Amino acid sequence: MAAFDASTLTIDPEPDGSLVLKIDLPGRSLNVVSRQFLDDLDAALAWLQRRSRVPVLVIRSGKKTGFLAGADLRELAGLRDASEAVAVSRRGQEVFNRLAALHAPTIAAIHGPCLGGGLELALACDYRLVFDRPDTYLALPEIELGLLPAWGGTMRLPRVVGLERALQVILTGKRLLPREALAWGLADAVADDEPSLRDQMARLLVRATMAGKRDRTTLPIRTWRQRFLEGNWLGRKIVFQGIERMVRAKTPDDLPAPLEALEAVRAGVTESASAGLRRETEAAGRLALSPACRNLVGLFFQRETAKKLSPILGEPRPIEKVAVIGAGFMGAAIAQLAALAGREVLIKERDEQAVAAGNARLDALFAKLVERGKTTPGRSARCREAIRLSTTYHDFNTADLVIEAVAEELPLKRTIFAELSGKTKAILATTTISYTIASLCDVEDPGRVAGLHFFHPVHKTPLVEVVRHASTTAETVGRLMRFVFDLGKTPVAVGDGPGFIVNAVLAPYLEEAVLLLSEGLPITQIDRLMRRFGMPLGPFQMIDQMGLDEAAQVFGTLGLTGQSGASPLPSESQTGIAAQVFARMREAGEGGKKTGRSFYLDAQLTNKADAETQSLAASLGTPPPGRLPLAVRLAEARERLVLRMVNEAARRVDNGQADADTVDLVLVLGIGWAPHRGGPLRYADQRGLVEVTQALTALAERLGPRFAPVEGLTRRERFRADE
Repeated sequence: MAAFDASTLTIDPEPDGSLVLKIDLPGRSLNVVSRQFLDDLDAALAWLQRRSRVPVLVIRSGKKTGFLAGADLRELAGLRDASEAVAVSRRGQEVFNRLAALHAPTIAAIHGPCLGGGLELALACDYRLVFDRPDTYLALPEIELGLLPAWGGTMRLPRVVGLERALQVILTGKRLLPREALAWGLADAVADDEPSLRDQMARLLVRATMAGKRDRTTLPIRTWRQRFLEGNWLGRKIVFQGIERMVRAKTPDDLPAPLEALEAVRAGVTESASAGLRRETEAAGRLALSPACRNLVGLFFQRETAKKLSPILGEPRPIEKVAVIGAGFMGAAIAQLAALAGREVLIKERDEQAVAAGNARLDALFAKLVERGKTTPGRSARCREAIRLSTTYHDFNTADLVIEAVAEELPLKRTIFAELSGKTKAILATTTISYTIASLCDVEDPGRVAGLHFFHPVHKTPLVEVVRHASTTAETVGRLMRFVFDLGKTPVAVGDGPGFIVNAVLAPYLEEAVLLLSEGLPITQIDRLMRRFGMPLGPFQMIDQMGLDEAAQVFGTLGLTGQSGASPLPSESQTGIAAQVFARMREAGEGGKKTGRSFYLDAQLTNKADAETQSLAASLGTPPPGRLPLAVRLAEARERLVLRMVNEAARRVDNGQADADTVDLVLVLGIGWAPHRGGPLRYADQRGLVEVTQALTALAERLGPRFAPVEGLTRRERFRADE
């Protein structure tokens, strides 16, 4: 029987005299910091304080899934006003302060995720032992939810790792792997395996018993840089000034959390620990109910829901064996993902030369994975061996899924689907971005045909659109959703249609950017405008990142460049200027980042815009009448770019391709729509649908029907009015 027992934790004595506090929240797959947990921890600490002989307290998780995640977001979403957020912050600070002040030295034994409030608890301990396994990382990701660490993290982390390093973690949500945590001083010991874990724990127990509590009142000085910049008031002032300039330059408009977090750290370092804690609490009250926080938390729940299969789909059978047609950049990347997920993979190529090129491409992908530290050489070799290339359909009849990933040529794709129809009963999926799924369904049993829209770069982008057409069965959708989830991606089921959802919204947005360029606005100004709005890249940075070939395919999906492809949407392109700009650029050999020249000349896609491209676009367009100030023109430019995306997002709902929440999630994950604004349709709701439709109508009167508000927006306006 435990010496102390509560609903979320227990305390047990060990033979060596130490006590172990084990965290295990009932009904949760991963421990979180809930109100009940804080109450139980407070009671446990009070019990410990009454015991005079406690040599060492070890805190660990009772769950295999990990140590302790952050705050219970369900409780956070239920906060009704700022005073409740302030009370939650104060309560957490009180309990963690009590832990830090406990007379016995404390050790946090960490395995798996240690996030947010979990790391704040670990920071309140004297020592941290970290188990080095693949899913172990330490972070304060509150900034990603529009919040700041509000249980002492902004005050304690600088006193453990130093000022600059703490700001990097707090302001970016940086994840520290065990070895990096050790190098930074966040971890006191790292264990590689179970015997090492026991050995390191024994050593740390001896160290804690002999050394006792640790003094964390000043910044640590471990490097010459820290001595120079953090060991004196002038150096610290320089650090804060430099970081503040960077934060103001890079933080999107209407996202207050980064500056609030910076000011909390500043108060804790330049004034006192209590001043920092007070600033944390005040900021928590301002941030927890801000639109940015509400939107980001809402997106978190939407993403979690997207990972759970609908009850309608039941328990779909897993896809164990995968076949891929084509080992180009997309096909090879998908094959690698499937192999890393433990699947056997077959790849068919057109001839032996293509097989050799595909093998070389796969070898390079796996080598890069090892080079980046994402896997071990041994695991990389095993996964690479799971992929076999040939020039035939041999063994395709044993596959559960066949993915077509050849060039964007409709006759070629149709030929492949016709060949596959009689050779396998597997699910048939296409990676097309230029054609509807229905256009490829002239096969036996069209219910097993669907789309898998991956995005470049495949290994980084979290979203995969699972595209169903009118005849796709629920079983096909369910099995593909499960497969995508097993690949580590977020699957979202969407309806068929030109461009699906992501490209159908992306293409008009990029076209509008080219039109603005043709009116004389600079490339860098337009990109900076949308980064300030909250997009990770400006439209021209996005085109250069994609490459002109792929961007042209995206445009061709909707008929915006006159290329062959699916039927264009009506009244989408009014000028043809974007088509001309793209054609001229491609004739000049410009291809995007991969060729070193397009809209930008530098690989970082930041400052060196191509003057020739700027002049080319301007020569094809017409500057607006009059001489409006640049600030006025930029304000209208942002309105045009944002509202075209809002209008097209509403059209996807209108077409029945997905509901509004799904469209928002897809566009946040797929094109990086400013997450703190919640998605285009949520943005329209919060701004006011009457204002949005009026703004679109005014733009349509001046610039043409591409801005005419779609029925979905006006219907949404009426629906909101009736609520």
